[in-house]
Amino acid sequence: MTSPPGSPAPPAGRPGASLGAHSVVYLVGTALQGLGVLLVLPFATRVLGSTGFGRVATGLVVVQMVGTIAAAGLPQVILREHHRGAEGPRVARALAGTMVLLGVGLGIIGLGVAVALSAAGHADLAQWLPLVVASVGLTTVVSGQTLMRARLQPWGFLALAVVATVGAQLAGVVAARADRSAATYLTAYAAVVVLAAVLALVLGRPLSPTAEPARVRAGVRLAAPLLPQAVAMLGLLSGDVLLTGWFVGTAAAGEYQVALQLGNMPFVLAVALFNAWGPLVLSRPLADRWAWTARTGTALTTVVGAGAAGVALLGPWLVAVMAAPSFDRAEIVTALGVVSMVAVAYMVYQGSSLAVLDVERTGRLAWAALAALTVLVVAAWLLTSRAGLGLVGVAVAKALAYVVLMAVTTWAAVRHSPLRWPVRLVVVGVASVLLALVGAFLPGDGVGLWLRAGLALVVAGAALALAPGVLRSLRG
Repeated sequence: MTSPPGSPAPPAGRPGASLGAHSVVYLVGTALQGLGVLLVLPFATRVLGSTGFGRVATGLVVVQMVGTIAAAGLPQVILREHHRGAEGPRVARALAGTMVLLGVGLGIIGLGVAVALSAAGHADLAQWLPLVVASVGLTTVVSGQTLMRARLQPWGFLALAVVATVGAQLAGVVAARADRSAATYLTAYAAVVVLAAVLALVLGRPLSPTAEPARVRAGVRLAAPLLPQAVAMLGLLSGDVLLTGWFVGTAAAGEYQVALQLGNMPFVLAVALFNAWGPLVLSRPLADRWAWTARTGTALTTVVGAGAAGVALLGPWLVAVMAAPSFDRAEIVTALGVVSMVAVAYMVYQGSSLAVLDVERTGRLAWAALAALTVLVVAAWLLTSRAGLGLVGVAVAKALAYVVLMAVTTWAAVRHSPLRWPVRLVVVGVASVLLALVGAFLPGDGVGLWLRAGLALVVAGAALALAPGVLRSLRG
């Protein structure tokens, strides 16, 4: 969709240079946000054990889910509205304020439910209260980070990521060393998330929704289909931990969390690149927007694919560092190898979703995410309860779900927008997935270790050889 009359011209200059400069900061910030738990994982697994850590992992998933519901699909709309017209930045701040108010309202409801359940003896208020508080805080942090992305201010994004993830997780570990319980961990975590929320308010300066009532109402209407989409996306991102707990057991959920955090490293790379790439795509002149998106998106997918293959191949060494010996390391290695493939499908999905959002077909995004979530739940149940594949079954279900998400969204983009992905994207995707599968199922000892090391060196060499071409594509 074109910008409304009177809108400022899209930023000139070199988008590739901005993409590279911003991606470095976003990579650090998103890595800390998405993988901050990795910094404390070796300590948390040993302090809490598999069962205690499984409760913490489940609690953090609940926090993310509630925060996503409170966000109501608004982050994507904030990015879009910021670049539409002279009043765009003010509208974005008003929509961010709407996010904060929704978070507070949902938090009040959650607190009432927690108190009622505790009074009836069905819940432990000491464990529920931190989850409610952290959910409100996380929604506020996301609103601030979205404004930082829209303004192309990655350093503010980085500051919020450091406090809300690494700071919060470290606080949880330190507190748990004194009292080895999930409730203590989550209480300390929530306290630091609240501090991050205050910082988000200072940096983002959100406005009341009444500051731009007409545009806020229009933005909320556009975001409405994105709410089920956002909930489904979070289910895809973290719901597999809950499914593991239900279908395999609490201890298995803790082990799967290790595989997920390690396997998510290329996924976090994809998110970091998208955080810099997305606003630049939407601010490009319409004449070459989607040709530029296809070219740069293919280059970014190449980077992510190399990362996915590398993480899968290095799985045995990564797991040995992060998981205590009592964990089933062999199964974790296989699961993380399968999970690492998700990043490739996700990078393509993100590019296609931008095209669908730009033509205001957000309902297609909701249906794609819901279809993928259905695949995740059904496949996880079949592969664990029926086929008995345990953690690996959940990982395979997650990979299948993201393939469905990518396929449906790309189909919508091709049908409704000018975006067309080149054939070389398919070649990059297939090669990356095949290498990740080798890393998932290759033995983790003896000759298998030597083969893994050799293939990892080959992947690194290929990545270095392709780097100049990737950089040329990003520079346009």
